Amino acid sequence: MSGRGSLCVLICVFFFCCALKSVFSIQELTVTGKDLKDCGKQKNVCVMSSADCLAASDVLTATPESFVNMSCHYLVHEESFTCRWIQMSEIRTETVSTFIFRRTDDVYCPSILNFFSRFNLTIKSKSVIDQKEQFSDVYPVYMEEIVQAPRPVIMSVNVTDSSVNVTWNSGIITVTKCRIRYKHLNTESWTETASNESPFVIEGLQAFSEYRLSVSCAHESGRWSDWSDETRVKTSESSPSASLSLSYYVASDGNSGVRQLLLLWKALDVTDARGLIRGYEVSYMPIKQPSLKKTIHTAELKAVVLVRAEEYEVTVWAFNSAGHSPPRRLRVDASRSHGSSLRIRWDRDFSAVNVSEFAIEWSAVTNPIRKHWQRVDGSTFTARLTGIEPDENYTISVFPVYDSLCGPPTSISASLQHGALLDLDRFRLVNVTQSSLVVQWTWKEAKPRVNVRQYRLVLEGAHGKESLSVFPDKQQHTFDQLHANAKYSVYIQGETTTWNFSKASLDVNTPLIDYDEMMRFAVPVVLLLLIFGIFSVSSRTIFREYFFPIVANPRYSLIGRWLLNPHLKGSGKICVLKLESLFQFDQQEKNFIQVERRVSLISEHEEVIPSKISTTGEGTTLWKPNSDAHAPFSLPEYVDLPLLADNSDYVQTGQISTVVHLSEKTSD
Repeated sequence: MSGRGSLCVLICVFFFCCALKSVFSIQELTVTGKDLKDCGKQKNVCVMSSADCLAASDVLTATPESFVNMSCHYLVHEESFTCRWIQMSEIRTETVSTFIFRRTDDVYCPSILNFFSRFNLTIKSKSVIDQKEQFSDVYPVYMEEIVQAPRPVIMSVNVTDSSVNVTWNSGIITVTKCRIRYKHLNTESWTETASNESPFVIEGLQAFSEYRLSVSCAHESGRWSDWSDETRVKTSESSPSASLSLSYYVASDGNSGVRQLLLLWKALDVTDARGLIRGYEVSYMPIKQPSLKKTIHTAELKAVVLVRAEEYEVTVWAFNSAGHSPPRRLRVDASRSHGSSLRIRWDRDFSAVNVSEFAIEWSAVTNPIRKHWQRVDGSTFTARLTGIEPDENYTISVFPVYDSLCGPPTSISASLQHGALLDLDRFRLVNVTQSSLVVQWTWKEAKPRVNVRQYRLVLEGAHGKESLSVFPDKQQHTFDQLHANAKYSVYIQGETTTWNFSKASLDVNTPLIDYDEMMRFAVPVVLLLLIFGIFSVSSRTIFREYFFPIVANPRYSLIGRWLLNPHLKGSGKICVLKLESLFQFDQQEKNFIQVERRVSLISEHEEVIPSKISTTGEGTTLWKPNSDAHAPFSLPEYVDLPLLADNSDYVQTGQISTVVHLSEKTSD
């Protein structure tokens, strides 16, 4: 962090600590004309205490930061002047506050507080502990702009089922506008509405509901009064606005023609009841004999009546002190026991082609000749079969219909007591992961040995128990949100009217890490390592070739070690190359040998004299003159030689390596 940044942080911390040291308190001060005194010769100053009378030459040092959010108002009916502000201080201490009033002209202090008065206000605050005094800024005050109406008083409230009539009193002061706010007892937000006179009617309320309301008023150019005390009201009851939700069941007692009609309904919601429901009225009559109409009253949510095996019209009402709800009417055919029914559902595999409709056939096992038929649309995969007897077993078949063609049926046996006459088979574990497991089972047709009400699939573990009902249309289930590395027990439980039994069970341990999850993690890591290895090898070779080329090390060469050895010295011998043994001389042509130095191993301070090759009658001699010899010093020279072959070689002469270059000159 830079030095400037550190300085900013320190400054922020300092000011934050200073702010924490400051404390505040809410101050409020109210005065009337009787509380004010004059200051003798200062006819334009009014104070609350004689100690606040200062000399005309005294200058007050204001600390406006100690007086925050100040507001004032004037109550005409009380002739009182009130100010509220937030007092800031460095330490928490008790203070005493007073007002200092100043005007440009002389004033009689008890009468300075009136509707048309104007003055400058200064607040003085004095600490009780250290007697430290603080003064606010000078605030200009115009009384007619801060006049506040008195708090209204709600006098009466009249309610109906949907409205409230409110009457209030604003005192002896005439107000020009008012506002009313109200809210439901169970809500937080207020609803406001304006009114210029009392009383006022609030409409659109809910029946039999409790509300809170209050009133505030203001003068034409003044400030709003404080809200009146809240008043709680409750609207009256009204007739229920909704009809009941009604269900029925017809029970037969055998060969007798009398049957029981069971009626069930649901209680109305509070908003629909619109009052306290006192009871329910049930009326039922035979369609063919209206004179046999009967009516009963009950406070329960059900009713049981005796009926004959014929068609009835049933009507049910809910009622409160205000009236009845809209009627709920049903037609019940007690002769067919319509209350007894089976709901079936079939697989959607029928819809592999365009099925126009489904035909359902069912018949009792004891009377297979009497068959019942029902047709449903091809987009429907469920149907309700009525007229089912409680003690009968039925064979149900579903035929897919393709326009003029009919497919093979799918059949099942069922009864009203046991449902589908099937039994569970082949309960097995399909898959298990770190957080889920899948179980699967099949159904086989079987006659019930016990009265099984339903089968339940149960999962038990150290973290709790979970169960659900299973039906013949369900053959697989997945349990999610399991714990890793935990032991679970899964079993099918049959429920009867008296006891429960376990049909099949499995013990399962969830893995700590899923194979798929492990592979999802391992494969990217292996690929990443492989790519990194290939990149490392290739980049190393490329970097060496372009940025760090291999430099030959002379220490690994025999000649290089010889060249780098500083202690080697020449033998001082003169080497003679006899060319006549290698070449054939021709007197007509002249050949030249150029001799020059290539590498020197002598000291850098030693003078180097080039060698020469001379030819004599005895042969050609390569020689090096001594340091004191007077042989001429010259650059590489040409000497006469016979015709040489196209080759050259190195000749070592002591400490000098000489290269012999062959060239040819044509004689004149």
